[in-house]
Amino acid sequence: MIFLILVLGLFLRIIGLSQSLWFDEGINIMAAKSFSFLGMLTQYAVADFHPPLWFGILWIWGKLFGYSETALRIPSVIFGVITIYITFLLAKKLISKKAGLLAAFLLAINPLHIYYSQEARMYSLAALAVAINVYLFVKITKGEKVSLIWLILSNLFVLVSDYIAYFIFPAQLLFLILVKKEFLKKWVIALGGAILINFLWWPVFLRQLDMGSTASSKLPTWKFVNGAFDIKTLPLTFVKFIIGRISLANKILYAILLFPLVSLFAYLIFKGIKNLNNFPKILFFSWLVIPLFTATVISFIIPVYSYFRVLYIIPAFVILVAAGILSFGKLKYIFLLAVVLTEVSSSLLYLFIPSNQREDWKGMIAFFKSTDQKALILFESSGTFPVFDYYAGGSLNARGALNDFPAVDESSVSGLASVISERSEVYLVDYLVQISDPKRLVSKKLNELGFTEAETKDFHGVGFVYHYVK
Repeated sequence: MIFLILVLGLFLRIIGLSQSLWFDEGINIMAAKSFSFLGMLTQYAVADFHPPLWFGILWIWGKLFGYSETALRIPSVIFGVITIYITFLLAKKLISKKAGLLAAFLLAINPLHIYYSQEARMYSLAALAVAINVYLFVKITKGEKVSLIWLILSNLFVLVSDYIAYFIFPAQLLFLILVKKEFLKKWVIALGGAILINFLWWPVFLRQLDMGSTASSKLPTWKFVNGAFDIKTLPLTFVKFIIGRISLANKILYAILLFPLVSLFAYLIFKGIKNLNNFPKILFFSWLVIPLFTATVISFIIPVYSYFRVLYIIPAFVILVAAGILSFGKLKYIFLLAVVLTEVSSSLLYLFIPSNQREDWKGMIAFFKSTDQKALILFESSGTFPVFDYYAGGSLNARGALNDFPAVDESSVSGLASVISERSEVYLVDYLVQISDPKRLVSKKLNELGFTEAETKDFHGVGFVYHYVK
């Protein structure tokens, strides 16, 4: 049965792998193409606030299998499918085989886990690292023999996968203090050993912190994109764990439709926790709550909390939902049907409706290539973006419209007049304009130079492309 669930999980994760890359994927991939392996880890990584493992995997994978969207997303698919299996093992060990199979099935069809198992970023990797780490943690706390070397390696796996995954350690510490104090010494030694090995990464980490603080001071609005505290973040996390990335423009209708679903899942989690024995109850509650609490507190200081960064909590989420469903008698089939219909429909809405998918850079480039390829394309930036360069391949005439990033005053667009002096038309891409040019200085300058807006195109996730003519 678990084999069929894994096949289902794999099938759902390979649908639509060739959809357009989004901004962060494009940056990673173009860096992997241009940097040496050592440069990827010690130079590029400084500007991308994450540990080294994903960067190394991406670099090696690209060299072996090429740089297509599908090829570079395969590692995340693999990590996602393995996580389903580890979730099965974990729920089986702590609850029952039936709970393990149901939890694995729910993770296989979970829309958010599917989404990030299809992304050429580190979130699926981090979820796998934490799942393996928790599984070994459970084994030692149940008195099973686990080599200290394996414990150190599993901790190191978490440390080099994603910084936000570190918040699993406070959850484990709380569990040990409340339930299994006798294993605290072994846990501290294993974690200390991993931190000591990871000491080699600290110089890069300190440079990342320095660059992050500099970027935050220069781009004050970036923190809201990156994960600054927002009162909506916690409830949004719960919603996204249920329906994934799909959304509605009408937020009132969105809330009305979501209320019964959120209530259902909250009730099932409550029932799941209530009906577990003390050991798994405290473990899963800690895994589900402590990382969210820690991320929330940290986000008051450093903007790190976005729901996709805590993807590693989803195994605990689906295990508790599975436990809640199984706590009922014959009614469990009604609850199971409601959960499965919610998860499957949300997953299908993502997999088959482009507007629920990633930024449509591929569609935008196709549009530009269908027009006069000699036309000038301007970006609300000091240059073009790597994801644009990935798809354009040097075939389009594009450049940044700003002298400075972000734009401060008229001097930031002073060079625009000479750039377009002999042009009768230009295209303006407003991606990230709220960060790079909040006063819309480029648009104002184009109007001053005699250009008027003739046409507007909207590309999902990328935003508007304005066609200006003179």
